[in-house]
Amino acid sequence: MDYRIAFLQLILLVVIWFVKNLIGKVFHFARRHRHVHSPVAWTIILWLLSIYNIASLYWIAYPVAIWMIVAIILIIVQTVHYGEFIYRRYWPVFWRLSVILAVIIFVGSLFCQNLPLI
Repeated sequence: MDYRIAFLQLILLVVIWFVKNLIGKVFHFARRHRHVHSPVAWTIILWLLSIYNIASLYWIAYPVAIWMIVAIILIIVQTVHYGEFIYRRYWPVFWRLSVILAVIIFVGSLFCQNLPLI
């Protein structure tokens, strides 16, 4: 594990969080929207950093497959629970779960920098 890269990435995440907070307070987004921090943006940022850390598209396929399986399980659970599938109900839950999964994958990718290239 390269501690310098991990430290720089954590600093980058803190700076992005600070800038998003600052922009939200300056333009008063908190009054108009429930969530100032978009889970879509955080998921994309964390996935990009994970891809950079793993540095092999072969190994990143496993977390992507897990992400897809979680999405399919969520669709099945919501269909069984509500008796129907509605996107308006699906997307907020999906993106919240995606952020949680992206954080787990990002933390794991910090320790997977020396995987063999295939």
